[in-house]
Amino acid sequence: MGSIKVIKTLGVGKGITMDITVDETEPEDSINRYAMDTTCTGEETLYIPGHWHKDHAEHLSVLKGRIQVTLNGDKIILKAGDPALLVPRRAVHSLKSFEGEELVFRERPEPAGMYKAMFFNDIFSTGKFGGFWHLLRVFYDWETYLALPLYFQFFDEVFITIFGGIAHLFAPRKLKSL
Repeated sequence: MGSIKVIKTLGVGKGITMDITVDETEPEDSINRYAMDTTCTGEETLYIPGHWHKDHAEHLSVLKGRIQVTLNGDKIILKAGDPALLVPRRAVHSLKSFEGEELVFRERPEPAGMYKAMFFNDIFSTGKFGGFWHLLRVFYDWETYLALPLYFQFFDEVFITIFGGIAHLFAPRKLKSL
């Protein structure tokens, strides 16, 4: 356990932080090397709207408390001690904490790598979600797509490609390092 180091702590919202961690004993290509641990005190409810990823999957696990994961329309309550939930690439998913409850959950990307930490560092670079144009620019730069109500991923991709490209004119530039 002493080999896990916090690389950076990000402010996500009121009473919500994210620790980007590395386990230096794990090889670079191991999904156990990098993790993002989000801690919610219960002061504010965490809600991550429906989205999907074209090129990576995610492993979600709860270390304390519980979280509601909606995966391709199915609601799943993931609790501390449950096995990690695999969110496959292209699966539409959203996350929601429970009001007033403490929560700590972990996300690990597959394939392994630092890119997911860079995504979160970029999206929370302002100390919270940085607004509409910032969000679109970050999604464009890091292959994340909003799940639009049209229910066709083709339209999600077109939307992010067009408006994420335009967002580069208004939003801060992509961060290159932690």
